Amino acid sequence: MTDASGPRQLDYAQAVHQLAQLVPAGAVISYGDVAELLGSGGPRQVGKAMTTAEVGIPWWRVLRADGNIAEPLLPRAREHWEREKLARPGKRVDIKNLRWNPTPKQWEAIDILRLSLGNPKMSELDDEL
Repeated sequence: MTDASGPRQLDYAQAVHQLAQLVPAGAVISYGDVAELLGSGGPRQVGKAMTTAEVGIPWWRVLRADGNIAEPLLPRAREHWEREKLARPGKRVDIKNLRWNPTPKQWEAIDILRLSLGNPKMSELDDEL
């Protein structure tokens, strides 16, 4: 993904989608967390980017800060949540306890995504997940 000139440029939606793909089954992240990790945008921009997610991108793992998702997506999301044991039937996801904690290799991938958007690498002090 990198060469001598650095990472290839991505548009914001592509970076959001690639970050969502890093979140493993059984973990979740908020729209605001995604924006923070990428170093740009905000929860609304992340939500808008997720509306263009292609098949295979785990959109159900990117949630509102309260552990829920847009009402029209809720029935489909619950199917995934139940399969991944993210929420009890009829309940929202406990985002506080299930929030994704990236591995060192995933942090490297996040830094590449940040750089692809023209943002500096994230230091450990910056990480508030």
